[in-house]
Amino acid sequence: MIYEDFVEIVKKTKKRKPILFELESDKKFSLNEIAIFERENHIFFTEEYKKIISEFGGGYFGFSNIYSLDSGSDFYILNNQRDVPKNYLAIADNGCGDYYVIRTENGYCQKGIFFYEHETQQIENTEFMDIFEFLVAVGLKYNECYMEKAGE
Repeated sequence: MIYEDFVEIVKKTKKRKPILFELESDKKFSLNEIAIFERENHIFFTEEYKKIISEFGGGYFGFSNIYSLDSGSDFYILNNQRDVPKNYLAIADNGCGDYYVIRTENGYCQKGIFFYEHETQQIENTEFMDIFEFLVAVGLKYNECYMEKAGE
């Protein structure tokens, strides 16, 4: 999904269901701050994740959450990695002990979102090609047909 389409869906959803955006979110990080975090922690994020963190911050996002770079937050990305297999980085959770993860290669995050099920300790494929698709489907529970019928 391209960023402009993602932003348009967010705008429509905010208009229809503003309550989804009333929970606090973590601070936004500049691209320079993100680059410093990446260098210091040897984690290099996808451009899509950087867009989310710089434009929306982390924390609550509708029905979901996104791990952030805010070290004082419950959603701090480095505090949520202990149960995740090597070569994966948790970027969100489902509130039940399971994680949405991205694969990493030598510290570089790859596109595509996977699901880590904590009871089976297995990584499962998802339909989400990037963080935008994940946030639209899980965070906003966006259904394009429903929005069209609603005249939006």
